[in-house]
Amino acid sequence: MKVLFLAHLFPLPLDSGGKIKSYCTLKTLAKEHEVQVLAYLRTDEEWRLVCELRRICQDAYLVPLQRGALRQMADLASSLLTGRSFIVSRDDRAHMRAAFRNLVSSFSPDVVHIDHLQMAQFVDSGGSYRTVLDHHNVESVIVRRVAETAKSRMTRLYAGVEWPKLQRYELQACRSSDMVLTVSEEDRRTLQELDRRIDNIHCVPIGVDVDHFRPVERNTASRNILSVGTMYWPPNVDSMLYFCREIFPLIKDRVPGSTLTIAGQRPAATVRALANDPAVMVTGYVEDLTDLARQCGAFVVPLRSGSGVRVKILSALGMGLPVVSTSVGAEGLEVTDGKHVLIADTPEEFAEATARILEDDVLARSLGENGRRLVCEKYSWEVVGERLLHLYRHVLCGPDAGREER
Repeated sequence: MKVLFLAHLFPLPLDSGGKIKSYCTLKTLAKEHEVQVLAYLRTDEEWRLVCELRRICQDAYLVPLQRGALRQMADLASSLLTGRSFIVSRDDRAHMRAAFRNLVSSFSPDVVHIDHLQMAQFVDSGGSYRTVLDHHNVESVIVRRVAETAKSRMTRLYAGVEWPKLQRYELQACRSSDMVLTVSEEDRRTLQELDRRIDNIHCVPIGVDVDHFRPVERNTASRNILSVGTMYWPPNVDSMLYFCREIFPLIKDRVPGSTLTIAGQRPAATVRALANDPAVMVTGYVEDLTDLARQCGAFVVPLRSGSGVRVKILSALGMGLPVVSTSVGAEGLEVTDGKHVLIADTPEEFAEATARILEDDVLARSLGENGRRLVCEKYSWEVVGERLLHLYRHVLCGPDAGREER
């Protein structure tokens, strides 16, 4: 089949969970189908990587996306006046609409694979192609949780107005698609509970490259705590501020000499300011996490908002790192508390769980080994990719399309 992969994020470099998922999905589809890519372009570095992307697909076309302050203010005002979701409308560009129409005309795709909810606005309902809406998260759930947990009153106010509009759009996009993919059964159930008419949803977990994320030989005496993520994404920013203000002081009291390393691209100013504490290091983007992993006493995911599945947890488990996460952070993963990870939701519980790992190498080693085994069995891209290809063959376009039990 001919597949047009319509991407909100250009999938290289592999510096965020969303890009890793998009890249691996694209690479999997290209094994059996003729794939062309249409994606937004944000940086010069992405432009330099187009040739690398074209090695795994037939061709790739790019549309520049800039989000200036004035443009975003205008989009926000328009959203308030029209009732349209700001998160969707801020990325509505005439150039993308034109590029999509031209590519549909010249390529004649059988399927348009919509990678991220924001790109559904460019697709014609009832067009000459079938559509797959690939959810990285249930987006409206993320914004609703921000409305519930953000410290800033203005942020809570904005999120409280935004999430119902985003939810309406999200559900309509699902109803209009021939097949909807989620990264977890929890996300699938969330969407179906919101609208029982949506019965075309299938779960394809996020996978990781288990050959790349291999177990490391950790320094078992290390008291360094590691957190990794896209450090301008609001839920990640909130998680680090929350950890440093309410959890880390408790850990330092319990385990003297504890340190924290925060790694991830484009850290927000509030995250960079955390390095004013001599025990905290903010590295920015790190291409190879191996050295940090070797010095990792505990890997923490103190998320309070978000949806979908955290690639960083799967990557950490793939490297055999002992992980502490909130329930929100571990959502969608088939992990068992105390076997694969430790799950803690209050500052006191989270600090206690992290301290236990730092002080108990037997526990840390057991969690790492069990986590690695789980990732290899259920979350390798070899396993996950076959699930995606099966859905394309037998559900989306096979003779029994639409009739598989959901």
